[in-house]
Amino acid sequence: MTKSNRLTRLVKATSRLPQGMRTALLSKTFGRVVPMVGSAKIRYEGMSASKVVVSMANHKAMQNHIGQIHACAMALLAETATGFVTAMNVPDSAVVLIKSLKIDFKRPTKGALTAVATLTAEQQQLMQSSDKGETLVQVVVSDESGEAPIQCEMLWAWISKKQLKQT
Repeated sequence: MTKSNRLTRLVKATSRLPQGMRTALLSKTFGRVVPMVGSAKIRYEGMSASKVVVSMANHKAMQNHIGQIHACAMALLAETATGFVTAMNVPDSAVVLIKSLKIDFKRPTKGALTAVATLTAEQQQLMQSSDKGETLVQVVVSDESGEAPIQCEMLWAWISKKQLKQT
């Protein structure tokens, strides 16, 4: 059973809205909290304690010199999905921090991208029952062709807010 935190309560409060309204509301809200996510126009398509789905259109502000989604924007999309699924599981007394990311670029992108980050039940239990830890969060980034232009490894940590202030 998932323990509730501020983020899970917010997502649950929007669950009665139609999907389009929920996506727009969560995207706008999180875009204000994390301004770079708002600038990139990342859309929150689905959020649960075990899975977060985000997407990004191939819009001009995020394009590279050949009209595809820029490498940094792809990394931002994967980081956003994995960070939010992690944040859905840590207590309110903790903060999530990315420790490392590894991205292999496999092929050019085709259109918009979608990132799907998932956690196992064991990872969720670990996050919900410990004040400090780290875990490798699975993420698959695919484009409009259904193929994965990148492969990612995202290592997330969480520590208590008190401990963060002491550093």
